[in-house]
Amino acid sequence: MSQFNEHINILIDAYKSTIEQMTHLKVTGTEKRQVLKEKNILQFAHIISYTDDDKKIEGKFVLAFNSVQDALKIASAIAERLGMGKLTEIGEDSTDLLNEFLNVVVGRTISDWDSIGLKVKFDTPVYKKSYKSDSPKALQGHIISLDVAGTKAESAPEQIILRVYFDEKNGKTQSKIKGKRILLVDDSRVMRNIISQVLIAQGANIKEAENGEVAIRIHRTFQPDVTLMDINMPEMGGFEAIEKIREYNPNAKFIILSSSSRKDEIITAISRRTSCETVSGGLFY
Repeated sequence: MSQFNEHINILIDAYKSTIEQMTHLKVTGTEKRQVLKEKNILQFAHIISYTDDDKKIEGKFVLAFNSVQDALKIASAIAERLGMGKLTEIGEDSTDLLNEFLNVVVGRTISDWDSIGLKVKFDTPVYKKSYKSDSPKALQGHIISLDVAGTKAESAPEQIILRVYFDEKNGKTQSKIKGKRILLVDDSRVMRNIISQVLIAQGANIKEAENGEVAIRIHRTFQPDVTLMDINMPEMGGFEAIEKIREYNPNAKFIILSSSSRKDEIITAISRRTSCETVSGGLFY
């Protein structure tokens, strides 16, 4: 996620400080690299859903270990710091320690991001032992390698690999009218052009009619998913056209378009609400 690229270094600093605070390990070096279109089951992950302020983007921010072994290194180092002894396998104690460790990292990272003006709202982290994206697309993100060493001189340096992913959906979700057949009925060519351009841009299949009589003929063969029907038109108005279409297709759906504010027309439209949606001066789908 491009919005987060400049914030990765803050995340690395949060990892480093948390490791050094919660263990006897010292981070001697770090390396990061971006990975694209890589599918993975992530180990011991914290998943934090987020949305931006404009709700144009939503997704999941995922912090995880590269492997069970890397997670065990951290859990064991925390256990030794707490006087629990060295851990040799993942169990209830190690899971609790890893959960707490990632909680601290998440808290520090989000707090520091917020302080530099990142306009994103994060939800409460969800902890999972393993995580795979729900998205059909492959996960994208960063691999962070941390070189760590114990405080004793004889301690051999080790490497711990962490993964950071932004499993993102664009808030501009797929249009609900994409692929829908829509019949647009209006005696104004200007209005038909304006409305049809908007609908075509959303992926709809559009047919146009300038009055009720033409609409009936097109409706029989086009069989639209919905008809946008003006009320006042020459030759045949919208209400009459709707009645005639329903004679051969009782399940036909209509949206009434009108700039009228006449009470009698509004009442007539409302009386047909079981089959029509009414819109005054606009378009509703």
